[in-house]
Amino acid sequence: MTDTDGVVVRPPHDRVLDERGKRCPMPVISLARATNVDPGQRLLLLTDDAAALSDVPAWCSLRGRVLEWTGPAPDGMGDAFLVAPPAGGEGS
Repeated sequence: MTDTDGVVVRPPHDRVLDERGKRCPMPVISLARATNVDPGQRLLLLTDDAAALSDVPAWCSLRGRVLEWTGPAPDGMGDAFLVAPPAGGEGS
């Protein structure tokens, strides 16, 4: 997400999972653990693992989570994924 000046901003979320520097499968494992602890949270996953570009959407599809947004990390270092609970529910 960007503001009117083109600056990357963080989308609204409940918790940040900063998994930069960790390789597959750790970012997705951390995402799974966080959703098990509190399935109703909107999570912003930050990662610099190229595999996450395909792993996170696939995991969301398998687990019934909603990938609401994907873009650059707010500080420009890596990618960000906003993962939300299923519409009308609190988790899988």
